[in-house]
Amino acid sequence: MNAPLLHCRDLQCMRPLWREGASHVRGVTAEFGPARFHAITGPEGCGKNLLLHMLGLLEQPDAGEVWVGETNATALTASERDALRLRQFGFLFPACALLPSLSVLENIAFPVLKAGGTTEAEQAEHTLSALRFCGLEDEAEQQVGNLAPGRQAVAAFARAIIHRPPLLLAESPAAEEILVPLARRAVDELGLTVVWGARPDGPAIDASDCVLGMADGHLEAA
Repeated sequence: MNAPLLHCRDLQCMRPLWREGASHVRGVTAEFGPARFHAITGPEGCGKNLLLHMLGLLEQPDAGEVWVGETNATALTASERDALRLRQFGFLFPACALLPSLSVLENIAFPVLKAGGTTEAEQAEHTLSALRFCGLEDEAEQQVGNLAPGRQAVAAFARAIIHRPPLLLAESPAAEEILVPLARRAVDELGLTVVWGARPDGPAIDASDCVLGMADGHLEAA
């Protein structure tokens, strides 16, 4: 069996919510293998989003470890974690967070420009590849603000994969009915590993290779 690209050991974390109460992750150990679509589902307040934030190195756990390949990310400095996250992860969030006055191409090219380490020719090739994969070639020069919401979500997906990360984490993104098939294709055709925060009745459940259920901070096979 192939080694997991991402795994965690005994993750513990508690964070206050903006509303009354707190979100908990309680002793979560899990593995996420290469070229597989993993769905994590559970009710509101179960700790699913907090777990995704720790797996994506956006939040440090109170205890436990997150490993990206053979690197213990929780043992790194903040700047080292940022660099690792930039290289290894793509993200989809509930809001697309695109800049409406910029074109589709300008929006999705930002991650490769920020990451650096590539030539202009490589940056152009990565951008064209992402546009083609997502079917956005004809809209590349359009301002994002002029696109329909569903097409904006597709542009956000292209931005998430343009730097060719091995891992894609999705926190209940908008337009799931459009994005889940794209993510499934990215698993099958690009070898991407996907971890998707899924609605219990959402399309990610049927598209996934593995469904994990979360309740009260605990994670187990659904």
